[in-house]
Amino acid sequence: MLCPYCQSPVCEESPACPRCGLDMDKAGAFFGTAPPIMQGVGDTSGVLTNGDKRAIRRAIVEFERRFPQAGFTVAFMALPKDTPGPTYAWWVFNRTNPAGELQQASDNRHLFLLVDTAARGAWLTGGYGLEPFLSAPHFQQCLTKARPHFANGQWAAGIAALLKEAEAVLRSVITSLPRVFGLAPASSAAKPAAAW
Repeated sequence: MLCPYCQSPVCEESPACPRCGLDMDKAGAFFGTAPPIMQGVGDTSGVLTNGDKRAIRRAIVEFERRFPQAGFTVAFMALPKDTPGPTYAWWVFNRTNPAGELQQASDNRHLFLLVDTAARGAWLTGGYGLEPFLSAPHFQQCLTKARPHFANGQWAAGIAALLKEAEAVLRSVITSLPRVFGLAPASSAAKPAAAW
């Protein structure tokens, strides 16, 4: 994994970043009390209409129905100016764990999106259970689909676009796993080799 502040490589077992020293206690001392985050959709900034909330909840339910081993939570907040967004998203996700008490460490396969409605920034992070499969480029790929919508205040459309891309990313990862581990796909083992 990469340190959410200085982007240096960090071992999951490391208590702090070896380069900048960031850990949960230092982040807590800097940020203060973590805001309450509930699973699903939260909007402390008040930008979402009731229709937006319903559309986002539907999109989350559909995503989690297709990927029951994963989860998704989004929090819309107006962050104070100059808040280091990636570090704050990491800290809030790890401090509040919207995935639930049963999903800790490598069992946490939850995605968390923090949307800063003041500066129109957004940061996506995932639980340690997703780390072997998803990386920063995957998260950026998903965020790229949402950013044009967020820039225009189209919050529900942005979430729908992000989750659609997350689904494509996860499907790509799933289909590549047999090749990554040197296994033949189950369907190819039953078929005769094609003749040239």
